[in-house]
Amino acid sequence: MAISSNVDMAENLVDQVISIVKTTKGKTDSYPAEELEWVATMAFNRAVDFYCASQDDACRQWAEKAIGLADLGDDGGQLHQLLQGKYLSLAWDR
Repeated sequence: MAISSNVDMAENLVDQVISIVKTTKGKTDSYPAEELEWVATMAFNRAVDFYCASQDDACRQWAEKAIGLADLGDDGGQLHQLLQGKYLSLAWDR
C-alpha cells in the first residue's frame, strides 16, 4: 500500500480492511493476522507523519483508524495497547 503517495486512496484501503476484518472475524476465512497488524502499524505510522507535520486533525483520524483496526486483531489486545499508549504519549501542546 503506497500510503504516503495518495492519502485518500490509502484511507479508503484502510477503511476496506476494517470492513473486511469485521465481516470475517471468527470465521474460517478470517483476515490474515499478520496483514491486519501490518496495516494497523502502517496507518499509525501515517498518523505519526501527520503529527510531525503539525496536522493534528489528520493525525487523530489516522491514529483512531489504526487503533480501531488493532482492536480487531486476535493478539489479546497487545497491538491495540501498544498503539494506544504511543498515541496517548503524543504532546499536543507544542
